[in-house]
Amino acid sequence: MACFALTCALVLPGRVCAADQPQHELDEKTSADLDKLKPLLDAKNWDAALALLETIRVRVGADSYDMAIVTDVEAKIYLQKGEYQKAIPPLETALRLGDAHQYFSLSSIQDQVQFLAQIYYQEATTTKVPALQKQNFAKSIAYWRRWIANTDKPDRDPQRQEAQLYYANVLYNEAAINPEKVDTDLLHQAQEAVEQGLRMSPHPKDTFYVILLAITQQENNYPKLAEILELLVKMSPGKKDYWSQLAGIYLNLAASEKNEKRAKEYNTRAILAIERAQSLGFMKTPKENYTLVGLYYNVGQFGRATEILHTGLRDGSIESDEKNWELLISSYQQVDRPFQAIEAAKEGAKKFPHTGQLDYQAATIYYSLNKTEDSYKSLQAAVAKGHFEKPGAVYGFLAYVSWELGKYPEALDAVNKALDSPDAKKDAQLPKLKKAIEDAIHERETAKAAKTA
Repeated sequence: MACFALTCALVLPGRVCAADQPQHELDEKTSADLDKLKPLLDAKNWDAALALLETIRVRVGADSYDMAIVTDVEAKIYLQKGEYQKAIPPLETALRLGDAHQYFSLSSIQDQVQFLAQIYYQEATTTKVPALQKQNFAKSIAYWRRWIANTDKPDRDPQRQEAQLYYANVLYNEAAINPEKVDTDLLHQAQEAVEQGLRMSPHPKDTFYVILLAITQQENNYPKLAEILELLVKMSPGKKDYWSQLAGIYLNLAASEKNEKRAKEYNTRAILAIERAQSLGFMKTPKENYTLVGLYYNVGQFGRATEILHTGLRDGSIESDEKNWELLISSYQQVDRPFQAIEAAKEGAKKFPHTGQLDYQAATIYYSLNKTEDSYKSLQAAVAKGHFEKPGAVYGFLAYVSWELGKYPEALDAVNKALDSPDAKKDAQLPKLKKAIEDAIHERETAKAAKTA
């Protein structure tokens, strides 16, 4: 979520008084002591400055103007030191006195309120105690509401917009502090705050949309998520995370859509999101390129899917593993390009010299083209390498092709190996093939013997 910094300017005038309340003046001794404070602040000797303020605090009245000024300065020193929690008590004292006696200008009061709103939010997000979290969130929200209600800054003012952004962020974070039990009422308040912030400028900060995105995610409203992300990639095309989120949303929508036409539309939008991102140099990992291939399959663009897959396997933009080469071979077959499928099988086989799976696939394609001799040669290369997923199927096919080519001894050896393979034990055709091979061998031997006689 959005992150904000606490900053303040620590300025001490020579004689301190509220600009719009000239009747409030410091005691002379307090004023003199504060004059001693300036060199300590210039030297950033914070501890010495705090010690000097403590000597003033113990002798001035609890409701005095001096106390209001001292606690205000003390709080700002703690802010400079980055000790935000310690700044809370003096800040709240200064604010209480300012409210009661009009010791400070509206601008100073608003600064105090804003600091408290920010500090309580930071405390809420760092503590692990649920009750304390809830208390700190409530105080931060209350202070932000007060600041917004009392500001005289117009909507176009950057500080006013920043306050609205912070307020919306605090509301969202309190609503979602327990992911198992999101506070829907606070979530709706956060959404209203965001929508008000979006209306403050013709070009609002994209952080407003980021918070709205988080709110919409909590509501599981994926179509609206897609709309918001489309706005974000248009506003900030250079932020790669927006692109991957957008593509992911379209993928989720496609996967959950039961209407085939709508699912195809979402898959098409996912393709466009990825390709738009890639044109900017994003989403080019092997995994993302492979996702793009799958999406083209989903929308029936097999030719384009095959083209991307083959290019990716060659240049490394898609992981070059055996399964992906098998998919490429299958893809070429699907688009009725068997010779390209064979070439892909041969190309892939060279990359995997210790497995004959791709040679086996080439053999099946050759056979479908009535190129039995080429099929036999590819099978020879396959069994020479071995390491098949289903060796029984490979040896069974070799047995059949060899039998068809009249290579009976080789066919018999292959069919015996097939029958010994666990994956082919239930193949009812193999015993019949073995019988046909044995009969062919017997007929050949009989004929040879007759010719000899």
